[in-house]
Amino acid sequence: MSVLSAALEAPASRFGFGFRGTLAGSQRPRRGDAPRRGSRPIGEVLESRQLLSAVPGFDYRLSGYRWSNPARITYSIPPDGVFWDRGVNRLNAEFDARFGSSQAWHREIARALATWQAVANLNFVPVPDGPYAFNALGLPQGDPAFGDIRFGGYDFPNNSTTLAQTYFPPPNGTTAAGDVAINTSLEFQINSGYDLYSVVLHETGHSLGLDHPDNPSVVMAPRYGGVRTGLTTADIAGIQAIYGPRSPDDYHQRGVGVSFAAPIELSPLLASSIEAVVTGVSLAAIGQVAHYSLVAPTTSAGTLQVTAAAGGWSLLSPRVNVYDQTGRELATAAEPTAWSVDVTATVLGLRPGERYFITVTGATGDVFDTGAYELRLKLPGSSPPDIAPQPPPPPVPPIAPPRPPSINPDRYEPNDNPFFPSWLGRISESSIVGLSLHAASDVDSFSFQTSGTGTLLVTASGTYLQLFNGRGRLVGAGYGQVSVRSIRSSQGFTLRILPSPTKPVVAYDLQIAVRPASASSRRFLRPARAPLPLNPLRSPITPSANAPPRAI
Repeated sequence: MSVLSAALEAPASRFGFGFRGTLAGSQRPRRGDAPRRGSRPIGEVLESRQLLSAVPGFDYRLSGYRWSNPARITYSIPPDGVFWDRGVNRLNAEFDARFGSSQAWHREIARALATWQAVANLNFVPVPDGPYAFNALGLPQGDPAFGDIRFGGYDFPNNSTTLAQTYFPPPNGTTAAGDVAINTSLEFQINSGYDLYSVVLHETGHSLGLDHPDNPSVVMAPRYGGVRTGLTTADIAGIQAIYGPRSPDDYHQRGVGVSFAAPIELSPLLASSIEAVVTGVSLAAIGQVAHYSLVAPTTSAGTLQVTAAAGGWSLLSPRVNVYDQTGRELATAAEPTAWSVDVTATVLGLRPGERYFITVTGATGDVFDTGAYELRLKLPGSSPPDIAPQPPPPPVPPIAPPRPPSINPDRYEPNDNPFFPSWLGRISESSIVGLSLHAASDVDSFSFQTSGTGTLLVTASGTYLQLFNGRGRLVGAGYGQVSVRSIRSSQGFTLRILPSPTKPVVAYDLQIAVRPASASSRRFLRPARAPLPLNPLRSPITPSANAPPRAI
């Protein structure tokens, strides 16, 4: 079990930002029973750690535990009033009052899990919970009564240094494996202070099998490091060492469904039925688009319903679009404020014998853009087609995606070659407007030096960014934004700006800024009083006002 304290967590035997102990679980309470107050999991022990180096200069630690079915890990939030670890769960009432609604803080938990889902072969599914105590008797994964990972919370008694505590995944004990307890006595916030997303991102790293590394700048560091916007390179390397990188589905690996010219053919599925389902599909990267096509059956009554269903599959927030054979959009559906949701686009006036195209992509442009789903087709009111053999569908006609607006080359062209980038000078904060990727093959290359130390933040909406240091090593990449921490003054960088999959032609503005570490961001490294960390082998040490807290 691992703990995050206001430092972040507590070591092996007791919790903080990530539990570093385990559950042996030789004695288990009956489902719904609460352990005796003051009891602790049976046989909690420290495990040997494996230290791996994946990126020069970065470390990550593996606990040795992992989920047996990472393709579907469920999670849930138990009701208030059930026994939770060493207290009584009150997370719902406390956070509903603090954040104004359950939607707000539920989204931060989902966003943390979706952040891991976006980079590794993982899918998370929210499920209902029930009046079952922490570590109730049941299956360690796939129990129908509650999620594999459960999030509860209570006021940790006499503890203002531990933000949260977590158990490692199976085979670490019984149903408590992967579960998280949040210290509700601390002032959690969203996007500031003790940021809920940042804390849960760290804790769920433990739920998935990551331990505390030595590098203080990574998400899995044992001390609370302030508001996080995502994972570092080392965190990604660690989670991928356990579960592998998120990979395209079988269709995309075979080059099918990657464009309007090479769609997944759906016509055979409707040859003998008015409904069809495509499973085994997923979106592996933010901005990825899956393409489908079908010829409307001759028995069609004129209506087509297309559903991109992520519910029960992942945290994906999907968008589905339907086009006719000229590329004209006929219908679209999305719910960008929801996750793990099903959306349905309905086409009226379907013409038998004509070809139609379908695309599925993410609706949010962030980590909720990835995940598994299934595609459902339905022809309401249609008669089932004859079972007689059907002729093969006509070949897919050439079709281009909807035409992007015409955009002219910018003033820096040609700067496509990374060996001859456009020089932008020394920059502490600068905005370059009126730039463009005027063609799908256009790549803009820039070089610059930093003026000042701190965090380098580069933003260019609608593009894909790659940032290289002076030695030519890739130090950051992302859609629309990339950042690098702990940079030096006069440090040289080369920036490559490429079209994103969803915007092959785009006009954009480039912002480059060096943000120094401020006193306001450092003040959240410790609470008002700074107690020493809990000792994992003895009773808690008396808090000291001078020593910084430590995460466990």
